[in-house]
Amino acid sequence: MSVHGTVTGEVALIAGGMVTPAGNVARPVAGLPGTGYEQAVSGARGWWRAWRARFGLAEACGSVGAAAGFAAGYRAAGSLVTAAGLATIGEFIGFYGCVGTRTVVAACRATTHLAGWGRLAAGAWHAVTRQLASCAAAEALDFLVIRPGCLAGGAWLLRGLPGGVWLGFAAGKAVADLAWYGVEASARRSLARSIVA
Repeated sequence: MSVHGTVTGEVALIAGGMVTPAGNVARPVAGLPGTGYEQAVSGARGWWRAWRARFGLAEACGSVGAAAGFAAGYRAAGSLVTAAGLATIGEFIGFYGCVGTRTVVAACRATTHLAGWGRLAAGAWHAVTRQLASCAAAEALDFLVIRPGCLAGGAWLLRGLPGGVWLGFAAGKAVADLAWYGVEASARRSLARSIVA
């Protein structure tokens, strides 16, 4: 790497890029980190932290329940449909057991200044608006159609591969999760807008 001229008076050429006398890049270079790139990374980190705080533990519990249900159903009946149905029930129990417990605890903390029926009503409102309404909207089709269909369909499509049933289970769960989180995020934004309005 060579520098031509002096830092005080001339523009320097460093590794083929234009550099100002102060040593700063004169303009953003395509493909290199810059303001937009840093904002995108910051936004992704913020989204990840928010998701992990809200759903991370529940998703882990739901995944364990889904895997246990799928294994039990497939071993007992040898049917992918039965396995997918039990996996859906297992995931529902694990996910909403965790979500429900955390929601109740959060509602109790948010209403400590109240007592009696007022606290019960405020706690229920807090639980519904902060968590349960958007989850219920996302769950409406997921439980009966999307999740069992994705789990059974993925396992069936990949059953010919080594370990294909489990690969299909994982792929189907990922697709169902993407659909669920998309609907949940949309419902949460709509609910927030309606409350503000």
